[in-house]
Amino acid sequence: MKKAERFNPHISNISNNPILIIILSIFSLFHLSADQRDENIDVFLVLDKSLSMIEEIDSVQEYVVDELVEKTLIPGDFFLVIQFYGTAELLLAEEVGLQNREDLTQKLRSVIADGHFTDIGNALDTLQETLKRYDERDRRRYMLLVTDGIQEAPPESKYYSPDGSFNHRFLENSKVIQKQGWKVHILGLGAGSAARELAETLSGTYTEVETETEQGEPSEHLAEDLAESTKELLGIVRISGTPKARAFSREGKSSLLLSLNSSGYEAEQTIHIRRLYVTIDGKEFTAAENIQLPVPPESDTEYEIPLFVDAAAELASRDVEMRADFSHGTVFTPAIFTTSVAAPGFMSRYWPYLIAALLVLILIALLIILISKGFFRGGRKLEIEIDWEETDKKKYISLPAKEKLFISEGISGIDVGLHKTGEVLATLHSEGDELLINTDKEDLFLGGSMRGNVLGKPMKIKDRYGKYKGLTFLRRK
Repeated sequence: MKKAERFNPHISNISNNPILIIILSIFSLFHLSADQRDENIDVFLVLDKSLSMIEEIDSVQEYVVDELVEKTLIPGDFFLVIQFYGTAELLLAEEVGLQNREDLTQKLRSVIADGHFTDIGNALDTLQETLKRYDERDRRRYMLLVTDGIQEAPPESKYYSPDGSFNHRFLENSKVIQKQGWKVHILGLGAGSAARELAETLSGTYTEVETETEQGEPSEHLAEDLAESTKELLGIVRISGTPKARAFSREGKSSLLLSLNSSGYEAEQTIHIRRLYVTIDGKEFTAAENIQLPVPPESDTEYEIPLFVDAAAELASRDVEMRADFSHGTVFTPAIFTTSVAAPGFMSRYWPYLIAALLVLILIALLIILISKGFFRGGRKLEIEIDWEETDKKKYISLPAKEKLFISEGISGIDVGLHKTGEVLATLHSEGDELLINTDKEDLFLGGSMRGNVLGKPMKIKDRYGKYKGLTFLRRK
């Protein structure tokens, strides 16, 4: 739906004023380049200020000020910045307004890369503790973590590991962020960063940007490269509604019904799930592997993902926790979510027995029908006596159950027999102890159509000369 244009009575004869047209055009271009969001968001910046960042910190500051503060954030957004090295501290936590952008810029430009170690785990803890002071609002949250190195916590940190790997405490605490539904993006500076490993651990996305030229000189375009690498920073795919799983079968089969909402992307995104886990009674099991979900831009899309968990066979109705382990590229949030599992119904529990019982009933009914039709009486035949009117002549016919009896008119007149002797006027067949007639020449029968059982019912049939001949079919005892 197009928005109505406003008319300003103070602007007149615009088409005759070229200078005014140019001014308005420039203003229009500026206006169109501004963020068009009408929904406020929370943005958390976790910024590495260790000594190894000394050559990149100015470019990072320029990128943060130009891209985040000036172009991305709008009045009403909440902006929180944690700066860290071996320790972490809150730099700012403010709601963006019309008057405080300069203050935000000054605080960001005050960051100095002068710290030892790189304790990312402690920085995330500080972020979590800081957020407890603020009311959590129901709106989208984004975290951008900028670092040029790996997890290198000091020995006194609970996240310390001799080889710089993510220890158990870090991995466990990262699940808190995975459950909160934030869009997490890791911006790695240089080839030595742990951007990919961090993104996989936090279930986020990542980009890596070279900080040096091929000649080993510091890049003069680092700020522009950072902006280019995060141009879809606000793109997010979220779980909408409550994921549901069908009842698990006796073999442990089910399927997950998942609805995803995509916003902020210009093109279709493909989500690659390496593994999908389900937690049952405190133990995690693999439920699906190697899943690809194509997600159209600006859409709500529903998916059904097959599941197989042997340990979940006939799992009673309950809410279970599921976790998506993404391989690369776009992810959905939250990566850890609660799924409502349907209870196995009476049919799902006992369907094999019910089907077997139903088949037995069908066979019994079929057997009864066949017996009533004479299929098990050795080719049972209906013994018929044909009584012609106005003559003492009688005819006896033994009619097999599956054969037809013909009323024909030939050269010698109307006759009844197991074979055609001329033009067929009607056919008859037996069903049990009944003799049923079928004809499309009802006008030849006196008294109208002949239908149903004709045993014992006198009938008159018109021959080619217009005369009626009477006969009666009798059951011969």
